[in-house]
Amino acid sequence: MNGLERNRTTLTREDGTLFLAAFDHPQIYGVMNGLEDPLAAILKIIDTDIDGYILNPGIFSLLDATVVRSKKLVLRASLGGTMMGTTFSDHHSIMVSPQQALDLGADAVLIMMVLGGSSDKESMTDVARAIEGFHRLSIPVMVEVLHADYTQNNDPSFIRNGARIAAELGADFVKAFYCEDFEAVVAGCPVPIVLAGGPKEANILDIAETVVSAGAIGFAFGRNLFQHEDPCSVVTSLCQVLRG
Repeated sequence: MNGLERNRTTLTREDGTLFLAAFDHPQIYGVMNGLEDPLAAILKIIDTDIDGYILNPGIFSLLDATVVRSKKLVLRASLGGTMMGTTFSDHHSIMVSPQQALDLGADAVLIMMVLGGSSDKESMTDVARAIEGFHRLSIPVMVEVLHADYTQNNDPSFIRNGARIAAELGADFVKAFYCEDFEAVVAGCPVPIVLAGGPKEANILDIAETVVSAGAIGFAFGRNLFQHEDPCSVVTSLCQVLRG
């Protein structure tokens, strides 16, 4: 055993599952309904069985360590611009150093990798180098794969191939969007997969049951939690799906 292996193992529960609240959206959108007060949103579900949170660096420094002591904290480590920009960036830059992640107390980091655009190779190279750097300090890396054409982010072929590419570059976990034939995505990826959200028009519990049956180890949900009128009940229902 080494430090990275131990930290990968302790990020998940003993049964291998992981349920994260993705509260990192304001990096792109600014002030959002349900996340006007990020600390209040975190506290709203702190007493549920949520395993942890995905947060931006600035929010880490606002946390009370005694309050989140039992939760895993995943640090968003890349950026691709905001909704105020005129184009969607096809190359996300790494904004956090391994030392900063360690100093902030992150249990893992999340990196976005954009494929299918004009910066495909550069995106892959930056992610691969970042993974190497974080691994040197035994910090697990979760990679979320995005398509340069955002309309393709639920395409089964892209999701399947993108997840595999992330694993091949060294990702410890892959955060993947929902698509049909999710079993093929899981079967083609040698590292654990966490579902990133779900189609807005779909029932989130139905989607959750589908991906868990397909072999996903958990969820990383954002709007389905922080914009729900009763997020605690949603967490409870999803935990029932995930862990029985």
